Amino acid sequence: MVKIKERKFLLFSKETESLQTKPLSFIAQINLAEVAPFDTESLLPRTGILYFFYSAEQEAWGFDIGDENKFKVLYFDGDLSTLHRAEAPSELEPHALYSPCTLTPVQEISLPSNEHEIYSLFTEEESDLFFEHVYDDGNINKLLGYSDNVQSAMELECELVTNGLYCGNSSGYDDPKAQVLAPNAVNWRLLLQIDSNEDECGMMWGDMGRLYFWIKKQGLLEKNFDLSWLILQCC
Repeated sequence: MVKIKERKFLLFSKETESLQTKPLSFIAQINLAEVAPFDTESLLPRTGILYFFYSAEQEAWGFDIGDENKFKVLYFDGDLSTLHRAEAPSELEPHALYSPCTLTPVQEISLPSNEHEIYSLFTEEESDLFFEHVYDDGNINKLLGYSDNVQSAMELECELVTNGLYCGNSSGYDDPKAQVLAPNAVNWRLLLQIDSNEDECGMMWGDMGRLYFWIKKQGLLEKNFDLSWLILQCC
């Protein structure tokens, strides 16, 4: 897991069009050569740049396959000298534009979110010590590792939604198809987690929420970032 310790991002204006009505907001770019030394599992490409976009004005939550055009992950592995800075689309409202800030990658151990069943094995004393001195539930941005869930685990939701089941209520989970798809949930991996970095660059996702970009491990290894899925969770 690569955790962005200083909670800052290198942001540039770059346009990508939603198939809905408005351009997507530019969220982050990751220079993969810079983070490669921290990726001990070699899950990410060793070179190139990942660009992350999100429809900040439409607030896609990711529980409906209809949200598929409201976010985008692009991978560029060409000559970096050919890239140039572009202005943000004029159609975007001010609240959907974010201030630029820098990124500092730091390798850390990633822990499951606080609702994970593993924590039920702790004694009361162990639990108190762990959540007071070890577990970090503050402002967290990261590449790879476990997601820090604001609500519940998202892997099953990713699998169901990307197979056409609606998860904005219980209907998708109750569908007979869900039982067949459920074992595939383990294949989903967190790609990038973006917290509400309001002080750093003006990002606010719902009510102090987080954006989670997910991808199946096979898609990750094949550099097929078009297969990514996004979920927004907030309080």
